[in-house]
Amino acid sequence: MTKTIIMFAILFLCMIFLFTHTVVEANWTVLREDDIIRADGIEGMLQDVYFMDNKNGLVVGNNGLMLETTDGGKTWKKKEVNMRPPGAGTGQRPGGAGGGPPAGFGGGGAVTLYNIYFVNEKVGFVTGARGTILKSEDGGKTWNRKIARSEAAGQNANRRRGGGIRANLMGIQMISETVGFIAGSENTLLKTTDGGETWIGSSERARVGETRNNLENILFVSPTTGWVIGSYGTLLHTSDSGETWEKRNAGVDHNLFGIYFFNEKIGWICGQEGLILHTNDGGKTWKQQKTDSFDNLYDIVFVDEMVGWAAGDYGAVLHTTDGGKTWNASKVGSSGAIKGIHATDEDHCWTVDDWGVIAAYKK
Repeated sequence: MTKTIIMFAILFLCMIFLFTHTVVEANWTVLREDDIIRADGIEGMLQDVYFMDNKNGLVVGNNGLMLETTDGGKTWKKKEVNMRPPGAGTGQRPGGAGGGPPAGFGGGGAVTLYNIYFVNEKVGFVTGARGTILKSEDGGKTWNRKIARSEAAGQNANRRRGGGIRANLMGIQMISETVGFIAGSENTLLKTTDGGETWIGSSERARVGETRNNLENILFVSPTTGWVIGSYGTLLHTSDSGETWEKRNAGVDHNLFGIYFFNEKIGWICGQEGLILHTNDGGKTWKQQKTDSFDNLYDIVFVDEMVGWAAGDYGAVLHTTDGGKTWNASKVGSSGAIKGIHATDEDHCWTVDDWGVIAAYKK
């Protein structure tokens, strides 16, 4: 009896090993191992990845972690990021008396960084926990923290931390050189009209016993037309540059995490339990695509109207070459939750996960 139990235990462990180590598509290569294997002292869950071209890229994650590469991801160097608000430690702060964090900041210290977004080769943004917004104007070489403030703060905005947005800020997009939007937890929606120097908007913290709704991502397909997705099938649409937002029916009550439009008509949304929705009429209707996956999918990207990837829990990556009519599953060599995926063309794609693993796809 004991021998039988031992044999089953060994068989079970072998199955786990095979599942997590050998079911890897040949085109995927692990560039950076997980924190335990690597043991280089640079630890933290990774949340997003962005490549300017096939050589130069950034990843961000927990505890303010930011890594950069100049060789396509073969080597990564930690970047020291200035998380201090303007005027901190100088006795001066915008909109208030000296000392302490300026109004509109959710406190200092290391926070989780969730999203990377570049407007062009020079100007980029990173959003994170506790109302964190970073801006770069030199292609990501240096970053400075910006203000996120509640529009309902009134005179409280001049007090220490008064009026500061405390929500986790997720998706971000600029629709012009001066105007942009950020979506985040607690129904947070922020707007800038000065090129991202200050962000003003609202959050709705759930009361005890209430359901908390999070906005997970935002995408504009033109300067006037945009989408916001979030918890429980939340789908918001604007056709007037974000002046007003109306609810649309996604046809599901899943949590929605990632959104990508190839043009104003063709787009995809990914979410909970392997969900991928597709539209080819500008979002008037959304149809579910078959994935044969039950893993949560956190991010999705396309390089044209046919070739794309979606990624999520347990190192799962789905790949399509026919616009999502068929999705082929693979693993990248890790069992972590893949939080971010980015592609520059059909031959180059990168993923990051919550075990600190970075992987790359190359034909």
